[in-house]
Amino acid sequence: MRELVGAHQRASDFRLHPLGFFYLKDAVGEARTRRVHIWLPDGPDRPENDRHQHSFDIESLVVAGRMRSELFRFEEAADGFEAEYAVTYNGQESVLIPSGRRGRLLPIASFESASGASYRLEAGVIHRVAVITRPCITVVRTLERRVPIFSYGHEDEEAFDRRLCTDSEAEQIRRHLMHSAAG
Repeated sequence: MRELVGAHQRASDFRLHPLGFFYLKDAVGEARTRRVHIWLPDGPDRPENDRHQHSFDIESLVVAGRMRSELFRFEEAADGFEAEYAVTYNGQESVLIPSGRRGRLLPIASFESASGASYRLEAGVIHRVAVITRPCITVVRTLERRVPIFSYGHEDEEAFDRRLCTDSEAEQIRRHLMHSAAG
């Protein structure tokens, strides 16, 4: 797969995402990107505030591994357990700012996607991903829709530095990308 070979050559350019995976992002046209995501075998766990939405539509192809996606609807309630946070960026840092809204996240649906499967999510759909089998690699295409980005949870979090991967992480990324590209 062409995307994996190209990503393999640029493994040291992958960044750590606050949700526990490494990603490489390339612009491929106006308002469009192509990304490669990889959850390493011994990668970090998801944070508590892992339910979120995107400002863009996504089409994701699972190249290796298996994941479960859960979709939610936010119902505002003053006594709700979940807090809503606006996601902003300061350079390579992700910053969560309380929006002041509280409520409940009501499950809508869930589905699993294994290697070879693809799925689509529209911008603004609240979801979370749980990786079942690692390494898990996805090739993601996005189309920006300019929907405000929110995250949901019950803990304030520090700003997250989307740092470049270390040399040893880059080597693991290279190895898993080549293994998946070879099929």
